[in-house]
Amino acid sequence: MSDITLITPPDSINNDVYSIMLVYPQQEIRDAVSDLLSHTSAPVNIYLYDHQDDLEIDWMIDHVKKVNMIIIDLDFCTPVTKNIAGWIISQPNTFYLTNDGITPYNKLSANRIYDLQYLEHYIKRGLDEI
Repeated sequence: MSDITLITPPDSINNDVYSIMLVYPQQEIRDAVSDLLSHTSAPVNIYLYDHQDDLEIDWMIDHVKKVNMIIIDLDFCTPVTKNIAGWIISQPNTFYLTNDGITPYNKLSANRIYDLQYLEHYIKRGLDEI
C-alpha cells in the first residue's frame, strides 16, 4: 500500500512525489485509482477537484501545470469548468472520459480513455521514475 496524500482546495503540497489530479471523478474512477495505487509502495499525491460552485477554479487551473497526470470526467464538469475543458485536455498529461459523441474533444487530444486500465502502465512507469 502506498502512502497516499489527498489534497483538496485550497491546500497545496510542494514536493517531488508523483501527483495525480482528479477533476470531477465519479465514485467508479475514485475506486479504480484507489485500487490501482493499492498495488504500489511509492508515495502519491492525489489532488481532488470536485467543487460544484467553482469557487476554487483558480486552484484547479494552477495545479493543472503542476501535477504529473490529470484525469478529468467531462460529463460531470460544471458549466464553468467545461468552458476551460479544451485547455485542460489539450495538456499532454491529461486523460479524459466522456460519453459526448458530438463535441470534438478528439481534435484537441487523443488521450480519451474509457476506464483506468489503459492508464495503469503510465501510472506505474511514472511512479518508478520518481
